[in-house]
Amino acid sequence: MTLNHEFTPRDYEFPRLYVAGEESGEYLVPDLGAGRYTIRRGEPGPREGWMGLKPYEWGWLRIFDPVEARATRAFAVVVPWLDYRALYLGEGAPLKLVEASGVHVNIVAREGEEVEEDSVLAYVVTGKGETKTVRAGCEGVVAYIAWEPGASAERYVYLIIDEDEVEILEPDDEALALLGAH
Repeated sequence: MTLNHEFTPRDYEFPRLYVAGEESGEYLVPDLGAGRYTIRRGEPGPREGWMGLKPYEWGWLRIFDPVEARATRAFAVVVPWLDYRALYLGEGAPLKLVEASGVHVNIVAREGEEVEEDSVLAYVVTGKGETKTVRAGCEGVVAYIAWEPGASAERYVYLIIDEDEVEILEPDDEALALLGAH
């Protein structure tokens, strides 16, 4: 059997969520002009523009407004399978929200992937045992996949952003070393 994808350990790492103005022991420091970022650990903060590391599930309803479909705070998602590039979204960035919920949700599209209207985001098993396909219904980049820990059913909300609204930041050597990429 052959696979279409050669898996690496990075495929099994969780993305890292950094949120503007949050205190943490680790900070992502973006340099938007240069299209890069670094990581700082053990420094007092946050300083202006620094983003504190938060548990990934912490973002549920803390970084976006589901009614307005906008980012309520600037945040960055570091994606291991994209060579630790960060997806940076500014405060107020317009989002497209797509929900996938059911007894079991199998995620197909991941953070950093470009999607089109007919792209499959997830397969959902319903309470009746049926399998349904959740499609994007819009174009853009999957910036973050929110879920509500401890909910009675699996519920995920894809935050999709227009390609021109997201900044892709490259990690510097210090960030790669601290993230364990070397």
